[in-house]
Amino acid sequence: MKKIFKVVKRLFVLAFVILFLIYSVTTVVKQHMILQQVKAQQYETIKQIEKLKKENEYLRRLAQYVQTKEYIQQVAREKLGLVGKDEIVFIDKNKKRKQ
Repeated sequence: MKKIFKVVKRLFVLAFVILFLIYSVTTVVKQHMILQQVKAQQYETIKQIEKLKKENEYLRRLAQYVQTKEYIQQVAREKLGLVGKDEIVFIDKNKKRKQ
């Protein structure tokens, strides 16, 4: 009877160890997959931050340019059709008119 009890006890301990190992391995694999997902998200976030930094720098420079005299003259010429003092306007009659 003691021999059977020892065998059952060993089988129970062995089953517990095997189940614990299976649980440990699955937990490590799941954590590794989660870590890979987080790293991918981190990489995408870093790329997005760099893109936004470049866009921010572009907008900062554009905001500075908009306040310059050159920009005001450019807009006056292109949008309003104005010309500067002592400038001569040439009109190409052969050019088709925009409709």
